Amino acid sequence: MNNYINSIEKSDDRFLIEDFDITSLFGKEMLEEIQEKVSTATGLAFVTVDYKGEPVTELTAFTSFCQLIRQRHGSEIFCKSSDAYGAIMAAVTQKTNVYFCPCGLIEVAIPIIIKGHYLGGFIGGQIRCEDAPSEVCRLKSLQQHQVNYEENPETKSLFNEITKMRYAQFLNIADMVSMIITQVGEKELSRLEAQEITQQKKELFHKREQIIQRERDLKNDELNTLKAQINPHFLFNCLTTISNLAMIEDAPRTNEMTTIFAELLRINLATSVKERLLLEEINNIERYLKIQKIRFGDKFDYTIIRNFNEQEVVIPSFMLLPFVENAVVNGLMPLKEKGWLKITAAEKIDSIEIIIEDNGKGLSGKKISLAGESEKEFSDHGLLQTIREIRRRLVDRYGAQYDAVIENITEKGSICRISYPKNFNGKAG
Repeated sequence: MNNYINSIEKSDDRFLIEDFDITSLFGKEMLEEIQEKVSTATGLAFVTVDYKGEPVTELTAFTSFCQLIRQRHGSEIFCKSSDAYGAIMAAVTQKTNVYFCPCGLIEVAIPIIIKGHYLGGFIGGQIRCEDAPSEVCRLKSLQQHQVNYEENPETKSLFNEITKMRYAQFLNIADMVSMIITQVGEKELSRLEAQEITQQKKELFHKREQIIQRERDLKNDELNTLKAQINPHFLFNCLTTISNLAMIEDAPRTNEMTTIFAELLRINLATSVKERLLLEEINNIERYLKIQKIRFGDKFDYTIIRNFNEQEVVIPSFMLLPFVENAVVNGLMPLKEKGWLKITAAEKIDSIEIIIEDNGKGLSGKKISLAGESEKEFSDHGLLQTIREIRRRLVDRYGAQYDAVIENITEKGSICRISYPKNFNGKAG
């Protein structure tokens, strides 16, 4: 369990940061408080925009000139476009971007980048600057307001009241604000990460206590002994009754699943032979997949290809199902997109080869090793132990050339190759 806790603490930041936007991380009130304090200290006006360039806070310390321009019909679009330009350039370059707005005021867009993720930007400025280098972008050459503020005495007067600042001083302020925003963002993220880890630890300990209690209950009630005493015929009769009731109550899917499950249960409980026809094993696998399809609908599709003599080829009983279950449970179920599963059973000259392919994550053969490394990483210990036992028996009975090897193919899925001798009767074990 300690290993699991450590894995939580060392997990990729994506589990947290990808689920946040700028307001989720900081909060609107905190952003506006930062704007207010920074504006008071620097004399710059500020607004915060999200990753799309849309404002998410109230305007802080905007000059009378800019407020008047933004109130005019048809002019506010140029101001918002200017903010969006600055934010986009900061996002693309992931650096502080300095530029002049269409009215000729110097602005700065400070990207808010946390753990490599761009969340939005601080847009500040509304300052007159006369010594900026010529390479600084001037949007006035690209965008022109419909009304020239210089021709209007009121707007011209308000423009002349705006504070002047040297370019070097403006850059120093921009760097300071960038450092403040980054530090505050990292601090907030660390706080949220700590909360998340604490919550996961609590849930983990709670689940552990539940498991311990269940184990105690099982021992006290001797549940395993009672299960062994249940008459299989009683189970089949109950399932038949449920199936009949489903038909009477017009529940065809319930009837279908009950019928398939009853057949699957009958074969699993009634079969005591060490080997059977590969065809029967494949049919049993298909029953399992049909049940999973009924449970999960269009979560995945499957294909089964048979290239063997269906009347002669045999297989050790119940050898395939754990690997198919592994592909479904650990490979396909965690997928957000639709999954697929392909099973190919082919007869070779001296062996039988079965390939199980899927586009899920699955468990690699390295993790399901015969030595049993990393066993604590898996929640389904029963399935893991079964797969390891099958691999051990294959190698022990038939030699190292026969095995069940699971391989993960990055971003493509998993493939499991199972091989055993065609004529294995009389082998050791």
